[in-house]
Amino acid sequence: MSQHTPHHTFKPVADIVLSNDIAGLAARAGALADLGARLSRVLPSALSAQVRFADLREGRLVFLASSAAWATRLRYTQALVLEAARQLGLGASELVVKVAPPAPASQPLAPARPLSESAARHLDLAAKLLR
Repeated sequence: MSQHTPHHTFKPVADIVLSNDIAGLAARAGALADLGARLSRVLPSALSAQVRFADLREGRLVFLASSAAWATRLRYTQALVLEAARQLGLGASELVVKVAPPAPASQPLAPARPLSESAARHLDLAAKLLR
């Protein structure tokens, strides 16, 4: 199993964006995604489907939960998650869980209905008056 880069080498995202280091930003995102996948393996599958790893900051593992109930369940597994982080070589000492409900599913746009002849004439007249 490969070792992850210790958390103290991660740069804040704002620093990366301001320095125009997009490759660094992509590398950080990839490292965080990989770390999140490794940490989620220790969680029960129902819980893993409702939470996601967001960041590693100053020794804190930050997770996002879809609801307060799932956040509470994740907090119950804190010892398990922190031990998994230690085994990955991370110096994490705290688990932070934030509630971030998933974005509502976007509604598909209804197909546009054709204008009636009367509405088309009125729009045409209004356009001519604006010229």
